[in-house]
Amino acid sequence: MKNYNGFKKILLSGLLIFLMLAMISCNKSNEDSSTIVFKNVNVIPMDSEIILEGYNVIIEDGRIVDLGKSGEVKIPKDVRIIQGKDKFLTPGLVDMHVHYWYEDDLTLYLANGVTTIRDMFGNPNNLNIKEQIQEGSLLGPRFYAASPIMDGSPPIWPGSAVPATPEEARKFVIEFKEMGYDFIKVYERLSANVYNSIIQTAKEQDIPVVGHVPELVGIEKVLKSGQKTIEHLDNYYDGEGLYDLTVENNVWNCPTIVVYDRRVYPVEILDGVNYMSPQTIQSYQRSLNPYSPSIGTLKRITRKLHEKGAKILLGTDANNPFVIPGFSIHDELCNLVDAGLTPYEAIKAGTYNAAECLEVLDEAGSIEIGKNADLVLLSANPLDDITNMKAIDGVMIKGNWISKFEIEEMLEAISEKHKKEEK
Repeated sequence: MKNYNGFKKILLSGLLIFLMLAMISCNKSNEDSSTIVFKNVNVIPMDSEIILEGYNVIIEDGRIVDLGKSGEVKIPKDVRIIQGKDKFLTPGLVDMHVHYWYEDDLTLYLANGVTTIRDMFGNPNNLNIKEQIQEGSLLGPRFYAASPIMDGSPPIWPGSAVPATPEEARKFVIEFKEMGYDFIKVYERLSANVYNSIIQTAKEQDIPVVGHVPELVGIEKVLKSGQKTIEHLDNYYDGEGLYDLTVENNVWNCPTIVVYDRRVYPVEILDGVNYMSPQTIQSYQRSLNPYSPSIGTLKRITRKLHEKGAKILLGTDANNPFVIPGFSIHDELCNLVDAGLTPYEAIKAGTYNAAECLEVLDEAGSIEIGKNADLVLLSANPLDDITNMKAIDGVMIKGNWISKFEIEEMLEAISEKHKKEEK
């Protein structure tokens, strides 16, 4: 009898070990599954101001393949499940005005729910980064690249293209498109005839023109020219006729209020400053400017443009002093709400509006079947409070899930690297 009991114990122990190994193997298999399901999550689709409560959202091969009420959309077998109860799912944010400098920037964007960026000062290295992200050899947000700045002589920034004649401007536009840039960026010192050549050639080449308002052209003519976006509310003044002209010509504005707001703050209080290099922080200290433009004026112009029906984009001008990649997007969301947009409208500026401006609304900008699986899972409702966009529980980019724990590990690695640089 003792031998039987001993054998029974061994058998039960062996069976328990087998079951545990089987469960581990099953869980590992599910984690590696190409199909991921957000289960019982509250979806904020962003194509309208609603919350779809208790939905299952099925992701496969980087796309949303199905979604619906959890009782109606069945979960397939052998999939990875992300629990969404009491959580909120939004499209990933788009920062429509950044300056890419370092590979760590890509991590900072993803950690803050930014799944697409529009870089606004092109160079060959940025095209290389864009290509690596597209082919999947580098983890980062989707990357759109403006051309090198096109400016007059002398240019404001080194590295700008400086066409002296309309013919040279035409050659630059054609060359930049062939190189793979997504936009042509114009700047403040262009002459009127060179600017007009850029606009005309860009129309022929089917590549959008974005950027500043050349002083020798003026904002009224720029608004009528076909330029797609104006950055920083450049050359805007508080005038009803100007707002009407903006709407009539379907011009997008990317206010980037944060780039002015942040220049008056002490470095130590910046969210995310511990992920910046010591050299970068020192450069910030040298850039403090207590005489920054009136933030109130910028917000008032933003509000009036929005009230008139003009299209607003979410952007930061990241990597300017005090404007930390990723983290600054949340400051700009707050700025837009302070300017008079609702939380929904502010988020829309960085999701649906951005996709419309980039002409990818058929694949991005909202949570719908067939669209890209670039998503942010939040632990609180951002429509109640815009700061809840920071309550990130995980981020999905091209169907790849990055959990909150993994985000924290990635950020910690950057922080530790910079601590070593200080020694």
